[in-house]
Amino acid sequence: MAQHVHNSYHPVDAAVLKRLREIFPKDRISNEPVDLMTYSYDATRKEYAPQVVIWPETAQEISDLMKVACNYRLPVYPRGGGTGLTGGALAVEGGIVLSLERMVKIGEIDEQNRLVTAQCGIPLAELKTAVQKKNLFYPPDPSSAKSATLGGTLAECAGGLNCVKYGTTKDWVMSAVAVMPTGEIIHVGSKARKSVVGYNLLQLLIGSEGTLAILTDATLRLIPYPKFRKSFYALYDSVMASAIAVQAMLQSGVTPSALEFIDRISLEAANNYVKDKQIPVAEALLLVETDGYDEQSMNEDLQILLELCKEKSASAIREAQTEEERASLWFIRKSLSPAMYAMAAFKANEDICVPISEFPAMLEEAYAISKRHNVITLCFGHAGDGNLHVNFMSNQEHDDDVEAAVNDLFRATVAHGGSISGEHGIGITKAPYLSYEMGERELRLLVQIKELFDPVGILNPSKIVMKKE
Repeated sequence: MAQHVHNSYHPVDAAVLKRLREIFPKDRISNEPVDLMTYSYDATRKEYAPQVVIWPETAQEISDLMKVACNYRLPVYPRGGGTGLTGGALAVEGGIVLSLERMVKIGEIDEQNRLVTAQCGIPLAELKTAVQKKNLFYPPDPSSAKSATLGGTLAECAGGLNCVKYGTTKDWVMSAVAVMPTGEIIHVGSKARKSVVGYNLLQLLIGSEGTLAILTDATLRLIPYPKFRKSFYALYDSVMASAIAVQAMLQSGVTPSALEFIDRISLEAANNYVKDKQIPVAEALLLVETDGYDEQSMNEDLQILLELCKEKSASAIREAQTEEERASLWFIRKSLSPAMYAMAAFKANEDICVPISEFPAMLEEAYAISKRHNVITLCFGHAGDGNLHVNFMSNQEHDDDVEAAVNDLFRATVAHGGSISGEHGIGITKAPYLSYEMGERELRLLVQIKELFDPVGILNPSKIVMKKE
């Protein structure tokens, strides 16, 4: 397990620990080896051990910590559920992991204004369940929602299954409390539905991967919970046929609440992983859902999508007949990522996103890259918004063929007018490729923004951009 302490950072020595223990009780600060190991990795399976782990409970405690970190120049790594796929929470320079997992309080669920305020350590699924009990709905729904925290989804601007209809996290955040690297506490955004006051600092922080400030509390916009929903899957004899069907559905005037693509090898992996729930295997599968507040209009939308799938050469179609069957379909979809680790010890899970018009061509390109570099490749993703998860599999952490495939994939993505990350962020794994999508001036702006927020360079260093020494 790697433990790096860059020589420009102060180590967490006895004097530092003494100062930190004046802020945090002994049960909320640890340098025990078991805790350092537990917080040394995320979903990338890369490992970097911190020197100490701290569990704050309030924004004020985080503020006090950051003042100490500034004084000593200690690297600090905010962490949610550890579900990130680009190394965004890894302590690559040692120092302090700041786990927000004890910051789980839900404040007011404001039914009149359709708002909820919560601390950022709460697991997203728990928050979604709490508001659903009030017949309200918070749409962002990444597959890791049971473990991913609200703060982590804000930091990454997470998406998920419902993006095609409801957008991503940034579309649902009204305001937030954040702690600056200097320890100052700021309030950004507004509970008002309209606010154009100065620069949009809230949206600057959403998707900033914990490099500019630590989000501690957030107020989210809600909508009434859709009373009705139905799902179906359509099987296709070729990947291209399924991609053409995706385009047809999105041009139909009906917006599904979810529209997912899964290729054969991905589906086989999921079926092997979830043995008690199975979907028939084909070269490609589309998993589609509609929702709404009126059953008749929702069913009309459903029929339009079903007919389009038939017209576009689906070899078989099945509509879920019960809520249990519907839930099983989506359980299998959400099991795809963990299922792949049964095939190989490591994977490069790249979440490219292209315009819908480029989706078929990008799929073809992904498989061509796989063949060219002789890398086992599994593709699935949020077809409804062009967000494709291309998984290059390997049994070794550093694989030259995989790295070459990733390089080609990112260049092809940008050539098709796309983005190298639709929802996972940059972290450490994609930082070397940032220049593929951004020009020199844009990259310089990123560095300048980072330096303005974090002049000492202590907050989640070595992620996205690095402060020049």
